[in-house]
Amino acid sequence: MNFSKKLAVSLLVLSMTASLAACGGGGGQGSAPSAAPSTAPVESTTPDANTPSGGGSSGGGASSAEFDGKLHGPFVMTTCGQSTGSVMCHMVATQAGVTSVDEHQLMASELDTLAPDAKTLIISTGTSGKGMGAAGTDVGDEIERCTAVAQAAKEKGMVVVCAHVEGMSRRTDANDQASIDAILPLADVIVCVEESDSDGLFSNYAQEHSIPIITAKDTLSLSDYMTAE
Repeated sequence: MNFSKKLAVSLLVLSMTASLAACGGGGGQGSAPSAAPSTAPVESTTPDANTPSGGGSSGGGASSAEFDGKLHGPFVMTTCGQSTGSVMCHMVATQAGVTSVDEHQLMASELDTLAPDAKTLIISTGTSGKGMGAAGTDVGDEIERCTAVAQAAKEKGMVVVCAHVEGMSRRTDANDQASIDAILPLADVIVCVEESDSDGLFSNYAQEHSIPIITAKDTLSLSDYMTAE
């Protein structure tokens, strides 16, 4: 992990810990975020519960896994666009006690070595110009890389998740939209926060394509849908 990524993770840990404290989240830094359904509801919408959740035709074949309302670890995560979305999801999973590996430049050939036991691949969407510049890549390269990773994961029987957890700040330009448009058809499950879906982009896509969707009030609330089993 390079210095800039370590710094990003450290800052996210501090901000998430502060958020937990502000919300009365008890516990130390290693404790899971506390759920408060009455004030911070999360909901899972699945058009046909427990039916195979196949991706689109570009997905290279649907995963053999079925959606049961939970995201099952261990996880392996990456980002299509070098934004911090996958780091945020990784930190939530870690706080929830679920094994997770986050690799911003994950390659299909690395699935067996970096995360041999992973059951779920989470690809965060939305792009960072600075992040892609630092990584020496662009949105086209990111789409090509993540498409190959998703196809390899499906061949291993893993669930592929398209996530958008950074709100409308990652839906501002053509690169953001290209990232989203490329990964949605590959998804077995869609995950987003309420702000990201404020115009119904993700919920409408899920309904139209019969893909299960988890919509959370915020990123921390995703822990309610993460399980180690």
